[in-house]
Amino acid sequence: MGAKTWLLTVFRELFLYHYKSLEFRAEIFALIIASGCKNAKEYNLNTLKEIAVDIYGNDRHRRGVLLNIVKEYVAMILRNAPASYDEAVKDINRKIKSNKSLAIKINMNHIDRFLRDDIDESKQLLQRRIAEFLEDQSKEASCPINMVKNENL
Repeated sequence: MGAKTWLLTVFRELFLYHYKSLEFRAEIFALIIASGCKNAKEYNLNTLKEIAVDIYGNDRHRRGVLLNIVKEYVAMILRNAPASYDEAVKDINRKIKSNKSLAIKINMNHIDRFLRDDIDESKQLLQRRIAEFLEDQSKEASCPINMVKNENL
């Protein structure tokens, strides 16, 4: 993490209510967006803006912060690809394991809106695998613990 990103993160944590939740959403959106494009200028923010309105309604400040964090994360993932996809997935998994309530923030209707058919087959496969991972995390969090254990038997 660069100095600028670290400094912005510190200020956001201090001044934004429920920052961790917003940051988690930004991370999952950035991962699915980055997996479907080759460079940071290729993706369209309109879908993200619509989703931000769905989530935060009239809170323009939180919507704007979400958009900015997603842009930062997408650029960071694409700059360090392909290793950064693995790192992002591991980070999301680690965050969910330490705080199960974050998995509830994964809305597959929102994730599905980012899936693209107009990209090459390898990018489509990457996007689908990431979407499946997120869906599994979401389902696992919504099931009682004993049901999850029983499914694995």
